[in-house]
Amino acid sequence: MGRSEEDRISALEAELTADEAAMLDKLADGIVSRRLTPLALFFLESMKPLSFIGSQLMLFFRPIISLIWPSPRAYDQIVTILERRGSLELLLRRLEARADASSDNEGEEPIPSNDDPEVDENRN
Repeated sequence: MGRSEEDRISALEAELTADEAAMLDKLADGIVSRRLTPLALFFLESMKPLSFIGSQLMLFFRPIISLIWPSPRAYDQIVTILERRGSLELLLRRLEARADASSDNEGEEPIPSNDDPEVDENRN
C-alpha cells in the first residue's frame, strides 16, 4: 500500500465521529466473537469496489428495516459510514487487528474443561 493510500485511510479515520468509530469497533468485535473473521475479511475484500452501491441498497431497504426495528440507529450509522469511499477499509483494518490479537492469545493457558480434576476440587 502506497503512502498516499495510507494518508487517505488516516484521513478517513480522522473524519469518523466517536459514535461511528464505536460502531465500527462493536461490529468488528461481534464478527470476531462469532469467529467469522476469515469469512468476513474475504467477503468484505471482494465487495470493496461495491461498498457505495451496498450502502445505497441499504437505504433502499430502510423502510422495510424500520418495520422490524422501531429505531434502527445502528443501521443508519453503518449506511452513513459506508457512503464514504474507502470506509470499508476502516472495518477491515479493525478486523485484521483483532484477528492478530486473538491469534497472539492462542498461545496462552487453555481454559479448564469440566473434566479437569482441578475444576472439580474448586467446586467442593
